Amino acid sequence: MAPMKRTAAALLALSLLSCSAEKAPRVPPQVRIEPYLNADPAVYLEAPAAKIVVVAVPQTAGRVVHYSLDGQNVLWNPTDKGGQPQAGGGYGLDLGPERTIARHPVIWEQKHGWAKLGTNIVTLASEKDPAIGMKVEKQLILDGATGTLDLLQRMVNVSEKEQAYCFWDRTLCKAGGFTIIPLNPKSRFPAKWVLGARKVVDGKVDGFWWVYDGVNPSHPGIKVIDGMVIAKSQGKEQKIGADSDAGWIAYILGRVLFVKYYPYYPDGKYSDNGLSVAHYFNERLAELEPLSPEVALRPEDHYLFPERWTLTRLDRDVTTHEEARAVASTIPPCPFVR
Repeated sequence: MAPMKRTAAALLALSLLSCSAEKAPRVPPQVRIEPYLNADPAVYLEAPAAKIVVVAVPQTAGRVVHYSLDGQNVLWNPTDKGGQPQAGGGYGLDLGPERTIARHPVIWEQKHGWAKLGTNIVTLASEKDPAIGMKVEKQLILDGATGTLDLLQRMVNVSEKEQAYCFWDRTLCKAGGFTIIPLNPKSRFPAKWVLGARKVVDGKVDGFWWVYDGVNPSHPGIKVIDGMVIAKSQGKEQKIGADSDAGWIAYILGRVLFVKYYPYYPDGKYSDNGLSVAHYFNERLAELEPLSPEVALRPEDHYLFPERWTLTRLDRDVTTHEEARAVASTIPPCPFVR
């Protein structure tokens, strides 16, 4: 699908979501500005009826550092000695491909501009990153009745030449939960998912390069149950992924279910080993990574990639892979799949 057709598809999907949300009772969310963990300013979006709170911090690359249900924040954030959130935690909107993109601190680390639009929309935008000639923007749209959070992610080519990049959503959750990725029955991988290992060059581990096994992946904390790969996301660092066509990845932390929906394009150029979604974890964090196709953009062209987030309270804590798989059966299908 051509870049502009993908943009049109993203806008259509978001408009369909908005129409669906309008059928729910009209409960206005609240937007307020005040410090968060010594970060000042911070932008709060709240849906009191649904007990959902979202907090974004403009000065740490516009990251969402807090996403909670009934006071339980599922996101992980590093902080400095003063308690201020640092770049690298929560939800950060990055660009890829991971293996080839130049370092781009303006997009990934530095302060973003922000504005409130209406009663339930906040937009956060980077400046032009001279290292790659791109800028990014994200709109956060909170439904006051359901607490559903819609995100419209945009990249813009602000260079003087055609360039190709993909979106790399990096959402860091607190470790210790279960991550669920539905598998593609028509996967290009024999195992339908891949297990990463750090590449070793001249006897040294390359901290940025993963080699994937999609033939015989095996890990003591990971199981494949009824068409889904389920990871206990804690312990020695590990990365997995899949060319999933379901359009969602889920994380269960105790009795809170976090689902991230995103579009999948069967004809898209997925440049990170063909993965449409990846997951990294270690002893501290569990990173959920939806990926967009790589798109070629002429100067001033843009590309949109929407997501929808939901938080749900479960009846009890999930403690096994099998219980996580049972919860996965209750997750509604991706709203971007038509």
